[in-house]
Amino acid sequence: MKIIIPLDEYSGPDSQVCDHFGSAPFFATVDMAAGEVSIIDNQNAHHDHGQCTPADNFAGIGASAIVVKGIGARAAAKMQSLGMEVYMAGPARTLVEVIEGFGSGILNKLDAQQTCQGHGCH
Repeated sequence: MKIIIPLDEYSGPDSQVCDHFGSAPFFATVDMAAGEVSIIDNQNAHHDHGQCTPADNFAGIGASAIVVKGIGARAAAKMQSLGMEVYMAGPARTLVEVIEGFGSGILNKLDAQQTCQGHGCH
């Protein structure tokens, strides 16, 4: 299973998870079965509200889920329409904490009430 995690930086396992999915400068693509991590630059990190399209980056790589601190309702719906589950990172703040939490099954799926209402929501 491949998961996507938005990152503020990429500095290895202790990289900080970005608070808002669409504004993340980087995305980690994690192959949970193989234990491999690769990094994708978010070419659309600076955008007008409602105009982020990171889902387009993931459509063809076989991602099954994304793990976020925050995500807008439209972006979450887009991911779900592409067959990706959306999970909340909860208290996990780093890439390794998210990977461990997802792998152990302790992360919760996104509830519609948890979506962001704009870039200033965090």
